[in-house]
Amino acid sequence: MDNYISERKDGSFKFTSNQNFHFESGASINPLELVYDTYGTLNEDKSNAIVVHHALSTGSHLAATEKNTHTGWWNDMVGSGRALDTDKYFIICINNLGSCYGSSGPLTINPETSQPYGADFPDVTVEDMVRSQKMLIDFFGIKQLHAVLGGSMGAMLSVMWLVLYPDHARHLISISSCAQGYPANHANRLIQKEIIQQDADWNNGHYTNSSQLQGFKIARKHGLLTYRNWTEINERFVGKQGRESIDNYLDYNAQKFVNRFDCNCYLRLIEAMDRFDLTESGTRQLDDVFRSIKARTLVISADSDVLFTPPQQEELYEALLLAGVKVDYIEHHTNYGHDAFLVEVDEFSSYIQAFIEAV
Repeated sequence: MDNYISERKDGSFKFTSNQNFHFESGASINPLELVYDTYGTLNEDKSNAIVVHHALSTGSHLAATEKNTHTGWWNDMVGSGRALDTDKYFIICINNLGSCYGSSGPLTINPETSQPYGADFPDVTVEDMVRSQKMLIDFFGIKQLHAVLGGSMGAMLSVMWLVLYPDHARHLISISSCAQGYPANHANRLIQKEIIQQDADWNNGHYTNSSQLQGFKIARKHGLLTYRNWTEINERFVGKQGRESIDNYLDYNAQKFVNRFDCNCYLRLIEAMDRFDLTESGTRQLDDVFRSIKARTLVISADSDVLFTPPQQEELYEALLLAGVKVDYIEHHTNYGHDAFLVEVDEFSSYIQAFIEAV
């Protein structure tokens, strides 16, 4: 079989394509594998599907199920009567190409060597991720999605989905993301990459144990500071024990992350975010990029976001508006910065539910 689906023990599914998958870089892999989770039931005319794109560090496990009772990263968003209502919609969340949670990436086996790809896995772009996912949606026989949505890097995929396939979704929601990285975004990720690559055990990506790379852990500490607003951090750790507390907070969370995530995967994904630029380095006007989009669109910005700042959300919104897209804009007031969509789930649930159910 060229394409087929298998079920995993944890209740997730795996889509396998034995056709060559070609990356933008010109490299290719075979097979292509995508792990995904579903919630709800696909209706008879296949018109009720919603694709939720995950952020950099999460995966396809959106919410707890009978077979996988672990809390999902948007657990309270999914279920009967919730924003992603499983009585109405068929929810699909796909682990991104290049990630480390089952889809093809540095941890999967290279059939030519019978060893993990590691540092030899091809460079990945957001467009590569979307094109791979479109293969799965086509395999389902879904002609048009009810909605496509995501936060942070996930929103990059959601917007790219409609740029590549303008008629393929009726609703688009972009949360805390951008149409192109700004210099500060590049600088943030450049520092993280250089910290990792200075580690004596890095070995050009051919390391022995990802979780023991001190450079990876330090890089993650740096990244953590951009996910929350500094005002919230200062208020949270104020007092005589503040410095010790922030030290412990960063150390604990960074170590927890590197214990579960692979360094080569991390680098592939942050590099994909770095290369994401719908203007193609200024050679295209954003409004021209968006002119074919038919979907009703919602852009949500967190007003305290220091990773993808409100001006980046406004740039995206204004370009969509200029292109004639039916677009709404919400500026969410929060002290939680970029992580707000993961922390204040009730508020974001209300935004999403109202939008995708509006006539």
